[in-house]
Amino acid sequence: MNILVFCDEDLGVAGGGAQQVVQFVRALEDRGHILRVVAPRPSTDMKDDATLVSVRGLWVWVPRVPVIRPWAYLVGSAITLLWTMWREKPDVMLWFDSPGQIAPLICVGVMRCPYVLFVNGVAGEELTGLWGWAPIRNVIQGILRVSVRRAQALVSVCREIPLWMQREWGIAADRCHVIRNGVDPFVCIPLQKEEACHRLGLGRNGLYIGFVGGFFPWHGLDTLVEAMTMVRRECPAAKLLLVGDGHTRPALQAMVHQRGLEDAVSFVGRVRFEEVPWWIGVSDVCVVLHRPVRFYPGDSMKLWEYLACARPVVATAGEGYGDMVERLGAGLSVKGENPAALAEVLLRILRDPASARKMGQAGRVAVVHSHTWDSRAMELEQVCMVAAAEYVRDRVCA
Repeated sequence: MNILVFCDEDLGVAGGGAQQVVQFVRALEDRGHILRVVAPRPSTDMKDDATLVSVRGLWVWVPRVPVIRPWAYLVGSAITLLWTMWREKPDVMLWFDSPGQIAPLICVGVMRCPYVLFVNGVAGEELTGLWGWAPIRNVIQGILRVSVRRAQALVSVCREIPLWMQREWGIAADRCHVIRNGVDPFVCIPLQKEEACHRLGLGRNGLYIGFVGGFFPWHGLDTLVEAMTMVRRECPAAKLLLVGDGHTRPALQAMVHQRGLEDAVSFVGRVRFEEVPWWIGVSDVCVVLHRPVRFYPGDSMKLWEYLACARPVVATAGEGYGDMVERLGAGLSVKGENPAALAEVLLRILRDPASARKMGQAGRVAVVHSHTWDSRAMELEQVCMVAAAEYVRDRVCA
């Protein structure tokens, strides 16, 4: 198939949204499809970033100014989409959700191109600041509704979003599909802790609790920091490594200072995607929490990366998180926002290295067997093929 991909992500940033696009593009290309990606020009040099080298991008230049950027990308991407659709006649467009962007909607109508919409979130639940102002939020939510209703197929990483759209917007169930995130088992590989400690300049005798990802309210990192006050009392050698950045970082740093945890919590900052396995590799246990500030849980990419790197995981109880981890025998779950309970399960794993190794090995086996990007791409491939075929059939019948 000839697939045109549209997204609003800076693919040069090692974030979950960017990695989802890049990994799906690579996996679909490996399956023999031709893909072109319309996206903002990456903030990093492609030649220096291993995640971007193979991506065939039709990059759109946009200014790095918050208010101007979306308008500039709307115009620039519309021109690029129209030109590409006219020249290459793609079989289908794969549209990764981009709140408020109407360029794809306009272009597919003009050029009569079917599209599959991949929705990771609902604007009304996630927009903040100026974009969260009710009139603007309602307009963006309205654009999403129209985009969903006109799509040949809707894909999401969790079932709650399609179910909500079926109930609220009348979307037919047979047009909705759930395709979870995956992992590249050749990039996220098990590493020896001693080797990882040496590479990162950390003491090999330390006990490390790892978190890798964005700092957002729904990740419950304040609960993790609070749990560290109890972990340190029982295990002074334990240290929390927070790898990433985000909106809640200033509040977390203030919390660490107030509790005197400066020696126990390290804010590593953003790292390149190829460095992520090393930070996971240095960890004795990894954490992924979920706070229900939205009606949908999403699907944490970091969870799959932890498992692929053969590290035991502590996760919030619930579908797709702690329940799955325990079912795989790859870690332990903890209920709700309970720092004491979280500290207890973290200490249980830190005190039993043999059990921790077995959990990590079980997670690695499960991921390699059925949770790779290639297996996810097979699912997405089928959705795109059916959408394109049905669009052609409907046009012939009309």
